[in-house]
Amino acid sequence: MATTTRRRAAPKPVPRPRDESSVERLHLALRERAMRYVFRPGARINEQALGRELGVSRAPLREALNRLVAEGLLDFVMNKGFFRKEISVDEVYDLYQVRIALECRAVSLAIQRASDEEIRAVRDYWSGVMAHSAAMSSADLLLADEEFHRRLTALAKNKELSAFMDVVSRRTHMARHIDIQQSAWNAKAFDAHAEVLDLIGQRRNGGGPRGPA
Repeated sequence: MATTTRRRAAPKPVPRPRDESSVERLHLALRERAMRYVFRPGARINEQALGRELGVSRAPLREALNRLVAEGLLDFVMNKGFFRKEISVDEVYDLYQVRIALECRAVSLAIQRASDEEIRAVRDYWSGVMAHSAAMSSADLLLADEEFHRRLTALAKNKELSAFMDVVSRRTHMARHIDIQQSAWNAKAFDAHAEVLDLIGQRRNGGGPRGPA
């Protein structure tokens, strides 16, 4: 009786996972460029030139750029490519309102949850910034201010609230940079930072931040 021999199917190739850490590093580097005005508002991103400069292929570059689109820092136009997002007055105003609401809630939670040591650490950080503020550029001062708000929100010990605040901070970064260059809002805002920390330290809810500081 004849026997048949079954040929064993060749194993399917295992797809190579994309190096997530590399994409994340690229994403963070491009975000830094966007927030420091290397990408100008409304300007088209030259993907080929950017890929050559950074030494990366199109796939991870596009993935990083798409993440910036999701974060509201870039726009994507079909058949045209990626663009640095334009400044919209109405959008910025709405984002400021969201930011105020989130930070008021963060202050209320911080009063309940933050330890005296944690509050003191944020106060020490801000005191250090103010001690060197005269020598800081407006761009670096704004980044230091955003770090203050990140630490303040972290006192609430609510990861989801902090994540939303990070998104809002990135999307208002450009407008706030213009503010700090063209107005005196920063002096009032910086004084208000100390007042908010005093309220939290005294376990008093004074209504939280009153404006887009």
